[in-house]
Amino acid sequence: MPLCIERKHTLSGAVQEFSCEAVLLREGFGVLRYVIDRPYDINGTPLLPGDVTCALYWEDRPYTLYVWNLKHGAGMLYYFNIADGVTLRPGAFAWRDLVLDIVVDGQGNATILDDHELPPDLDDGLARYIRGAVDHVLGHYREIIREADEIIARIC
Repeated sequence: MPLCIERKHTLSGAVQEFSCEAVLLREGFGVLRYVIDRPYDINGTPLLPGDVTCALYWEDRPYTLYVWNLKHGAGMLYYFNIADGVTLRPGAFAWRDLVLDIVVDGQGNATILDDHELPPDLDDGLARYIRGAVDHVLGHYREIIREADEIIARIC
């Protein structure tokens, strides 16, 4: 599969880049695959080297979605990144990370993460966008996860 750089811009202006495999790119939608290379902890669930991330991106949605099928018995884990500015091009997927994340475990329990990390001087319009995105995900995550699972079963 072709190489693609995931370029994550933060509210602080920092940029993080990750080298991934491009699995799918079509008008306004794309999927990247990334094999975990070091241990991570996602809200108490370990990600271990060898676990595979299938990351879904939509240019017209206020989030990205990372999906992990964990090999060590923890089942599925879904991680919504509240986002804007998603642009998908061959060789580079870019987006702005808007701090808040929502993790959904294999039992369907949703938890908002990083609320304490929102800057206190956040622009009112951006704060409303973020809260609206969180409300949207919390109201629709089951349907979004079903859609993601169908896509991943076919291509990831």
